[in-house]
Amino acid sequence: MYAQDLVQVHGYIQGRFTDQEGTPDRLEIRRARLIVTGEPASNLSYRFQVDFAKSPYLMDASISYKLSTALSISAGQMKIPFSAESVISDDRNPPVSRSRAVLALSPGRDTGVQGRDVGLQTAGAFGARNRSWMEYSAGVFRGQTFVNAPKVHYNATAGRAIFHPVHGLSAGADWYGSFSAPPGMVKRREDLEAEYHWRKLLVRGEQIWARDGTLRRRGGYLLGAWRLSDRWEAVARADWLKKKAAKPDTASIAYITGGNLYVFKHIKVGLNGGTQWNQNSRAWSSVLVAQIMAYF
Repeated sequence: MYAQDLVQVHGYIQGRFTDQEGTPDRLEIRRARLIVTGEPASNLSYRFQVDFAKSPYLMDASISYKLSTALSISAGQMKIPFSAESVISDDRNPPVSRSRAVLALSPGRDTGVQGRDVGLQTAGAFGARNRSWMEYSAGVFRGQTFVNAPKVHYNATAGRAIFHPVHGLSAGADWYGSFSAPPGMVKRREDLEAEYHWRKLLVRGEQIWARDGTLRRRGGYLLGAWRLSDRWEAVARADWLKKKAAKPDTASIAYITGGNLYVFKHIKVGLNGGTQWNQNSRAWSSVLVAQIMAYF
């Protein structure tokens, strides 16, 4: 039996302007994505994604087979199942950019491969009456993408379990750990996350703990987004990051606020401005980020 959606093509392009102390003012094409998905046969699907503006250029190249709602198997290059903000697509994330904690600590974000890895993953959901009460994903990964792999890489396992105790609320935990690294280079990540949707309100938060050998770090964020209308959305976020958990002068916290304008369902314009406190320098710095995203 063959599925109707043999090939679907969509994508988006994102232009960004960044003004932040320590970083030159820049106007850039941040992302230019082309995504091809399809179902060549019943329960069999594939996903292929490339980015023409940022490496690694080959982002997703995977195939999945769904045995049931509770179990599907995927193989290839895909997102590592860790962190709500890491796995969400850029065009669906309310702020212009991901939080510093996720970019610095989430596996695959910290090594510059956009949260991806090559491996084998299982995923599924459990529930009744068209409502799932628990979702999971777990996989084993080789630590290398097909192209532009990190210079330092180790085999690892990762898992994510999300519970939905009541309508609109989700909460769960994520884990990542290497199993082929030398004793002094073991990589571990733990994450607690929660999200709540109520009408036009979205609240999401995460806390990540990271260990790379003897280096321990931690960070997280709290995000709020309110859809004022079909076209306007207000956004606010606080995020914190401690680069060395054992030292008191390595923490920083940042606040942003702003909004998004959605035009014709195919254009998103975002503006975020805020400030960041660095404990080491004992000073506040400002940040302004703007984007325009067109997608199809």
